[in-house]
Amino acid sequence: MGDDDDEGDEEDDDEDGDGGAGSPQYTLQVDPNDPESGAAFLEIAALLNGQEASPAAQSSLLQRLLAGGFIRTSQRNAPPVLTPEERAEREAERRRREQWWTPQTKPHPRGKELLCGGEFGRVGQWKADKRDGRGEVRRPRLRETARFGAATLPNTNGTVVAVYPSVPYVGQYAKQDYSIFFTATQNFTLHLYNLASARPTPKRPRDMYAGPQWRGMRGMGGVGEDTSLKKIKAVRGEEGSWTITDSDSTRDGERMIYSSITPYVHMLHTGEHEADHTCLDFSGSAGSRGGGMWGGGGFGIWSIRFSADGKEVVAGGGEGRIMVYDIEAERRSLSIVGHADDVNAVCFADESSTNILVSGSDDGYVKIWDRRSLSGGTPSGVLVGATEGITYTSPKGDGRYIVVNSKDQAARLYDLRKMKSWSEFEGEMDAVGKWGQPRFDYRNARYPPPQRLAHPKDCSVMTYRGHAVLRTLIRCHFSPRESTGQGYIYSGSADGLIHIWSLDGQVVQVLDRSRSVPLRDANNNFTDPSAPEPTRNATESQFRNSTRQASGHCTRDVSWHGYEPSLMSTSWTVSGGYRQGGSIAKHEWKGLGKGGLRRLEDWVEREAGQYEAGQSGVQI
Repeated sequence: MGDDDDEGDEEDDDEDGDGGAGSPQYTLQVDPNDPESGAAFLEIAALLNGQEASPAAQSSLLQRLLAGGFIRTSQRNAPPVLTPEERAEREAERRRREQWWTPQTKPHPRGKELLCGGEFGRVGQWKADKRDGRGEVRRPRLRETARFGAATLPNTNGTVVAVYPSVPYVGQYAKQDYSIFFTATQNFTLHLYNLASARPTPKRPRDMYAGPQWRGMRGMGGVGEDTSLKKIKAVRGEEGSWTITDSDSTRDGERMIYSSITPYVHMLHTGEHEADHTCLDFSGSAGSRGGGMWGGGGFGIWSIRFSADGKEVVAGGGEGRIMVYDIEAERRSLSIVGHADDVNAVCFADESSTNILVSGSDDGYVKIWDRRSLSGGTPSGVLVGATEGITYTSPKGDGRYIVVNSKDQAARLYDLRKMKSWSEFEGEMDAVGKWGQPRFDYRNARYPPPQRLAHPKDCSVMTYRGHAVLRTLIRCHFSPRESTGQGYIYSGSADGLIHIWSLDGQVVQVLDRSRSVPLRDANNNFTDPSAPEPTRNATESQFRNSTRQASGHCTRDVSWHGYEPSLMSTSWTVSGGYRQGGSIAKHEWKGLGKGGLRRLEDWVEREAGQYEAGQSGVQI
C-alpha cells in the first residue's frame, strides 16, 4: 500500500512557496491504516533518507502534505493550509490538466445503434413523418412516453435521508415495487426501510454527531443512526472479518443475504419481527466454522447474488473462487477456481435461467461460464478490455448484455455474443500483469495516466469514463427497465460524484454528493427531499459539466428507483485520514424547466398537449 505514482504534481510548483524566511517546524500526522497517509509517510521517508529531490519537488511535496492534513506547522510564516473548497478547486484543475481520455461529446455510432435497435431505451411509439418536398423521409418523432423518460433523470445533488456512525458499503432498492431500501454497514448492521409510508419527524440533539468520538468508529455497534425514512428494522449481523462485503435480496423482497471476508453467507427474512439467520456454508465442509481470520474454509467472499427464482446464490471469493449454493439442498453445488486472483464480482446473466454465470476478477478478466458444459474449469468465453482489476458486474438480465466497472477508471458495456475464446489467452500472464500499470494500488486516491486505454483485444461495445474507480469496489448499474428501458449507465465514484451516461457514451448528468442537503435543517427538523432545491452559488449546468472533485467524499453504491425519477446514493466522508461514518441521500428530479412547472403531472400534461398540437400542425 501507499506506493501509488504521484507524477504530475510538479506542475503546481509555481503556486507553492515556503511562505517566508526561516525554516518552519512541522509535526507529522500519519494514520498507518490510511493509504493516502501511508503514501505521504513513504515520500517523507524518501526525502529524509537523502534521495535526490529538487527544491521545487520538495516544495510541491510539502504543500500537498499540508493540504492533505498529513503534517502541520508551528510557525506563522509557513504555507497556509488550504480550505476544502480551495483543495477541491486545485484538484479539479489538476484533473483537467492530466485528463488522459477524450470525453464523449457526441453520440457514439455504436451507442446510437444500440438505442435504435429496440433492445435498450424506452422507445415508445415511433411514428415516421411523411416525405418532405425533396422526397426525403424526415427524422422519426418519439411520442411523449419516451420523451418523458429522458426528461426526468434525477438532477439534484440530493438530500440526506439517513446517517450512520459506520461506513455503508451497500445501498439498494428491493422488491418489485421498489418499496424497500436496505443498507449494509461496516459494523455488521443491516438497515431496512419501508419507502411506501412516511415517518414522523422527532427531534434529536443537534450535536449528536459532533466531536471526535465519531472518528474511526469502524467496529462500533449500530447505535447512532438517524433517519427520516420509515424504518422496518435494524439487524445485527453475524460477526465476520472487517466488514460486510456484499448484500442482496430476492426479487420479492422477502429474503436477504450478506457476506464478509469469510466462507459463509448469512440469510435472513425482511419481515419486521423475523430475526432468524441461516448460515450458507460455502467452505464445502460442514462444521468447519471458526479458526483463523477467514474461518475454517480459508477464504473470504467478496460478491454474492441471488438467482432470479431465489433458489440459488452465486458467490465470488478469494483466490479465484466461483461458487454456487443450493438453498433447498442446503449445500454448495458448484465450486471452481476460475481466475488467477480474487473474484470481486459475480452475477447470473439471465433472469429466465441460472445456466450462465459471469465473474470478474482482479486479474482483469470477465469470464462467462455455462453450467451445462463445465469441464476442467474452462470458461465458455472471456470478455476483455480492462487493464486493471474488475470491481463490479451488473447484468441487463437478458443473457446478452452486462456492464462492468474496472480499476482502469472505466465502465464497459459488453455483448456476451462477442466474447473471446479462452484459448486465445490460456497460458498468458493475466491482463493486469501484462497490461496494467506497475505498482498501481487502487486503494490510493490517484490513478496515473496509463500507457494504453484498453486491452489490445478489447471486445467491449462501449466504454464510459469520467468517474473514479478508486479506494473501494465502486459499483455501476443499468438504469431501470420500467422507466428508462435500461438506456442509461450510472455509477458511483471515489470523488463523491455520481455519473449518468446515455448508452451512446455521453455524460447526461453529474451529481455531487458533497453538496447534498443535510438530514436536518436549522430547526433540527428532518429536511424534505421533495422540497425545492436550495439556491446554489453556481448553476446546475455548471455542476453537470464540472470535473471538480468532491473533497472528502466517496460514493460506493447508487440505486435508481424504477417508477420514480429518483435515486439513492450510498456515501461516506474521509477527514484527516479517518472515515467518519456515512450517509444515504435521495436525489430527485426537480426544476421542470423554463415554464416554472413544479409538478410532474403538469409537465406531462403540457408535453402531451404540445405533441398533439404538433401532430395537427399547430405551433406552440
